[in-house]
Amino acid sequence: MKVILILLSFFILSNSNSQTLISLEDVSNKVRNSNFMVLENAQRVYQAKETINFNKKNLLPKLNLWNILRTPFTWQGAVDIVQDIAPFLVPNNWFKVGQSRQFYYAYQEQYRALWANEVMTSKLLYTNTVRDIHFLKVLKDYSGKLNELVKIAENRQIFGSVQPSTIRFLKIKSIEINEDIRKLSNLVFEEKKALSYLMGINQEEELTLKKIELPKVEELSRLKFDTFVFKALDAAPEITQYKYLKEALRYTRRYVYFSFLGGSSNSQGIFNNIPVQDGLGFGAASSIRISNSESHILDLNKESTKEVLKKSLYNLVNNFNSYIDNIENQTQRRGLARENYEALRNNLAMGLDIDPLEMLESVQNEFDASISLVHYQYGVVTTMERLKRMIFNGDYSKKESKLADLLQRSE
Repeated sequence: MKVILILLSFFILSNSNSQTLISLEDVSNKVRNSNFMVLENAQRVYQAKETINFNKKNLLPKLNLWNILRTPFTWQGAVDIVQDIAPFLVPNNWFKVGQSRQFYYAYQEQYRALWANEVMTSKLLYTNTVRDIHFLKVLKDYSGKLNELVKIAENRQIFGSVQPSTIRFLKIKSIEINEDIRKLSNLVFEEKKALSYLMGINQEEELTLKKIELPKVEELSRLKFDTFVFKALDAAPEITQYKYLKEALRYTRRYVYFSFLGGSSNSQGIFNNIPVQDGLGFGAASSIRISNSESHILDLNKESTKEVLKKSLYNLVNNFNSYIDNIENQTQRRGLARENYEALRNNLAMGLDIDPLEMLESVQNEFDASISLVHYQYGVVTTMERLKRMIFNGDYSKKESKLADLLQRSE
């Protein structure tokens, strides 16, 4: 019986910490099909599509006994009967169909921007996690060299060539590095769990990330802003949505003109702040002026969005070029730091008198140079990923299948 319980507990533990191997190429498909925010907003777009069908079906005659029992000789009663028996004769019902269609197109653009942002966020998180794992490896290597230096200093203390204060200083540095390793290990753990959430993977599963092929930065060419700006603006769903919102706003104006003939009772979408009078009255002019003001706000938001996108593109191009312009210095820095460390280490191995603090500084310089060079390489990867998102290239140009499957229900 004990053997069975042991085997059962081992089986449970082994399944509760199952390994999931993923690569950077897997991230896009996982986010499209499993990300909770993407799935939720896909349902929102699906609801917008169903709203079009709802408004279309409202053009068909319907039976409203309360309106039929009304006195048909009043003006309001006559409009209500037309609304029930022949709703297709009421202009505002047609306007509702047109407006809901424009809202649907706008929601599609908003959804495209959202899933693209989620894909980019996940891929950048993946890249940063792999980078931090790389940093952790370099940090552990640094810790090993520092521990080796402590042992050498302790051996030399026996002969009186190293002061106890120097050894204490080296041990303090070693403890500090161990604390840095602990913090960075926890950060990698948190990043993996955040990546699991973005990809819709169960938190019980442990992710194993494949390495990223880092570019040879010195072989890359500088970028120009003009090469990407027009494509970025044309591809941006954040800008395209305003075209459909302005079209939807035009239907609101028409709705104001014909409100005295009745119409559908569902809301005006995002334009609920525009008052629409019920029946004949003198408020139509004010409603039109509010509508014109709303149109001006949309234009301002569109121009503001353009400038934000251009600002982001300028920053991306500048960062990319700065990596290329300075990569030679970083490569030279790392080479010199490594040569200096190796020279001091060889002298120490040959029994020459080397100050442990000088040796510590050489180890520190090599570590800093290695980290800086790795940062450049991963910086180029993340910059290119952001640029692909802006011009909708690579994974961002692929068709979004999850929403397509949902929309088939509305056909």
